[in-house]
Amino acid sequence: MRFLFSLVIFLLALPLLFMVAFERGLLDEYVPEDQIPAEPFIRAELLETTNGPDLSRRINTALDEDAYDDAVMYAEIADYIDVPLDAETQARLEAEDAFSRRAARNTGNFVTGFVTGEGDSTPAFMGAMASDLTVVGDVRDISSEGTKLARGEEYSKMILGLSVVGLAATTATVATGGSGLPARIGVSILKVAKKAGTITAGFTRDVTRVLQEAMNFNKLGDTLRAVDLGNPAATRRAVTEYADGVSMAKVTPILDDVAALERTAGPAETVRLMRYVDNTEDLARVSKMSGKLGTKTRGVIELTGKTGLRAFKTAWNLILLALEWVWTIVAGIGTLFATALGRRAVRGRRA
Repeated sequence: MRFLFSLVIFLLALPLLFMVAFERGLLDEYVPEDQIPAEPFIRAELLETTNGPDLSRRINTALDEDAYDDAVMYAEIADYIDVPLDAETQARLEAEDAFSRRAARNTGNFVTGFVTGEGDSTPAFMGAMASDLTVVGDVRDISSEGTKLARGEEYSKMILGLSVVGLAATTATVATGGSGLPARIGVSILKVAKKAGTITAGFTRDVTRVLQEAMNFNKLGDTLRAVDLGNPAATRRAVTEYADGVSMAKVTPILDDVAALERTAGPAETVRLMRYVDNTEDLARVSKMSGKLGTKTRGVIELTGKTGLRAFKTAWNLILLALEWVWTIVAGIGTLFATALGRRAVRGRRA
């Protein structure tokens, strides 16, 4: 009996010890991170931190604040963990999804984003990106920030540098039949995120440092002082010639990671997710997480405070997973015990 008890304790302790070692990176050499699926752990933690009434409350608050994207995100999380929403909340969501409501909400915001390059909703972000993808936004930002540089005023190296890289990426996209498109998308998203205030100070420093390594800002200043920045065509020609000397190889890895995040989470959510990125390593982690969760990524981060898949694979979440199966295991043992007693009773009568 003592041996059986020891064996049970060992079998219970072994997976917990394994998860502790895995969480701390002690098994990286032997167990690839992807070998352990993350989604059961994510669901376990979400069920521990939220429920149907909580998500319904969050959705209603988002709708009250005209944050429709947030409301949809929380509804997706409710579906992901299979918890029901309040009937009234579900009805409000369906009403907001009506064609007339979507059209009224989207049109004005898209135009605003296209003209200003700024916004805080999905349509506005899409409008801002559209203007950048047609180089209108790049030339506009070069004229704006370049004028400050030429006058010796404070300017955004990140916006100006990305705009120059954007022109170079557009030229490469046209010349190569599309190979420069991920970099072009990455530029647009980072510029929109910077203007929306979702870029962290740490990531801004990282991107600015890379841009300074990729281009000569002093030479760029000379180029901008020699051109009429009020003339978009002349500005584009002059900066496009200058951009030929930009080292795209230094900038492309970051832009490709941003574009990868955009493919899984969508452009607007990528802009919002940038507030959880403090450095290039964070960007890679969030991008990988988004590959599993898509547009739910930001909601999961907000609810759990975790920005990487490994963070969910903990001993505590293993316990939560085990607890979900406790009643099934108990019921199974009970059934076996009852069956054994029944057989013994039958044998007793026959005897």
